[in-house]
Amino acid sequence: MLNSPLRILIVDDEPTSRLLMQRVLARAGYSASLAVDGADALRQFDARHCDMVMLDVEMPGMDGYQVCLALRAAAGEQLPIVMVTGLDDMESIERAYQAGATDFIAKPINWSLIGHRVRYLFRSALAVLELRAANRNYAAILDAIPDLMFEIDLKGQILDYHPPRGEPSEAARQFHGHTVQQLLPPEGVRVCMEALQQAFAKGFCVGMQFEHRQGQERRWFELSVSRKNNDVCDRPTFLILSREITERKEAEQRIRSLAYVDSLTGLPNRLCFLERLAREIARAQFHRQRLGVLFLDLDNFKDINDGLGHATGDRVLQRVAECLRLGLRPADMVARLEDQDQDEELGLARLGGDEFTVLLPHMGSNEAALALARRIGMLIRAPFSLEGREVVLTASIGIAVYPDDGADAEALLKYADTAMYEAKVMGRDNCQYYNAELTRQALQRLNTETSLRLALDRGEFFLLYQPQLDVASGRMRSVEALIRWAHPELGLVAPAQFIPVAEKTGLIVAIGEWVLRTAAAQARAWQDAGRPLRVAVNLSPRQFRSGTLLATVEDILATGLAPEWLELELTESALMDDSEAIMATLRALRQSGVGLSLDDFGTGFSSMSYLARLPLTMIKVDQSFVRGLPADRDSFNIVRTVIALARNLGFLVTAEGVETIEQARILRRLACQSLQGYYFSKPVTASAIEALFDTVWNLDHLLRAPPAEAEAPEVLEP
Repeated sequence: MLNSPLRILIVDDEPTSRLLMQRVLARAGYSASLAVDGADALRQFDARHCDMVMLDVEMPGMDGYQVCLALRAAAGEQLPIVMVTGLDDMESIERAYQAGATDFIAKPINWSLIGHRVRYLFRSALAVLELRAANRNYAAILDAIPDLMFEIDLKGQILDYHPPRGEPSEAARQFHGHTVQQLLPPEGVRVCMEALQQAFAKGFCVGMQFEHRQGQERRWFELSVSRKNNDVCDRPTFLILSREITERKEAEQRIRSLAYVDSLTGLPNRLCFLERLAREIARAQFHRQRLGVLFLDLDNFKDINDGLGHATGDRVLQRVAECLRLGLRPADMVARLEDQDQDEELGLARLGGDEFTVLLPHMGSNEAALALARRIGMLIRAPFSLEGREVVLTASIGIAVYPDDGADAEALLKYADTAMYEAKVMGRDNCQYYNAELTRQALQRLNTETSLRLALDRGEFFLLYQPQLDVASGRMRSVEALIRWAHPELGLVAPAQFIPVAEKTGLIVAIGEWVLRTAAAQARAWQDAGRPLRVAVNLSPRQFRSGTLLATVEDILATGLAPEWLELELTESALMDDSEAIMATLRALRQSGVGLSLDDFGTGFSSMSYLARLPLTMIKVDQSFVRGLPADRDSFNIVRTVIALARNLGFLVTAEGVETIEQARILRRLACQSLQGYYFSKPVTASAIEALFDTVWNLDHLLRAPPAEAEAPEVLEP
């Protein structure tokens, strides 16, 4: 029964003591049974459970020590056994404990306190039993934990250690007293200390992971941290469970591979491609950049599948994937795509069937996507052997551009697919932009670039020269050399069409050097003929910063051309960084004796601070301001200010783009020293310039209006 009193077995050979003990314990609320000797005690214990044994030491037959040993062997450690003895020497007491006694009571017995003594003995025995049970449970829990467990303080010092299941406990010595900073790699230390801080703040932290590399071996661990409930005065300590999750990580990677990798080719699949495309669109939107999506489909692949079987078709797809993977490596593409980062991987993927996609991030221009498409077409067209026969594949490619064609991954992929079908309609083995007009423009620019690379070798460039008149004398003071391109198929190509392409591709450096040497050779020819004339040559920013300009000029002057007959025209963009290297180049050029002119002044980064430091000889007023004369007051004020500024700094001034007599009259009244424009002459050949050597332009009619140097003419008044 659950509420029945605790039963105590009293073992004593003396009847009076037995009965008296029984009566006292009964009054205290216990149920007591009696045994007359040791043998009787063992029989009763076997027959009926008891909660405590009160055992006399001195008995005939089996003494108390022997009975205690037998009871302890039968009942285990849980049974409280109290030895009642009249012996008070330490040896007897020690022997009692060695026999397994829980406690002892010395005779003579204080009967008034025996009930209380037994109660406290029960309580003590119960506490010991609970402690032992708790220890066993704790040990069982620790043994069941397959993880490494630390006790650690907030600074990372290891206070205790329990090895994972199966590891010898001697391993604790290598951890105890050390710190995580001594035992873990930097990333592991960071993760562990962050987990401690979270557990300190919240009481626990779970799921923190770090990678530990040992040579070629890579292992992953996951930490679970719990703060111990220490006393207020104690420093906070924590329990850390460290579980190795390498197998789980590898399994996750295998699962990810199944979800994100095409099993046939090993390329990313549609899901993986769309997720990366979405990330790249978000990045491009944040940085205000462009990106391209190429959608390619093999032409006539169905014929291979139907004619040679699906197994052969699979081998073809694997061959195409490997060809693209090797041919589109970043290191190989850098030379072909100027705006592609060396370490940026192109997003090649197989969507399914014979459809592949390529993501082009960080796309600086639309032409980069077209160049990549042509590269892909070339790779796919490379002949290969298939079942003893030579096979040539082609592909139709569609191109969509963010943000022009779409703002999300699905839309871009759909538009690139649409463009691919348009490429099929256009005859296969070609590429089309989603926007047909964009295709035309990109093709035109790419064709221009291709033709430009051949134009120098084929001698398709030539120079024209436009006179610059000296207002005071009415004669030519100089000419400006202007490049023209005679394309064998397109005819004359305007500089506005090919100069930006040359700048972008870097071809402008070689083209600019050809212009400089050709114009200088013409100036030398006029000098040798006794009719010297200064020739002005435009320099591009790239050409100026190429590092070869000084050597080229020195080489030209070494041919015998006097430096005063050569003038170099620079734009403000070439000088915008105002570095010491640029200033050193300018000073060296000026010291060589050649003239330096600042072209298109006022249209770029005009600044008094840098203008005053430049070793210039001439400033040219941009034709956009001259064109506004005489009707535009702002243009008049800008021109007047530029001319006044140049005069105060000691520079000559040339106004370009003069097309009417009114413009020429205003410029002369504002004291502009040199005029250039269609009103006097279009750009002409060198032989036509020679015919103008003795020509004197009559500029007297420019003085008919009354002089007014600081005021606009009457037509400018509102």
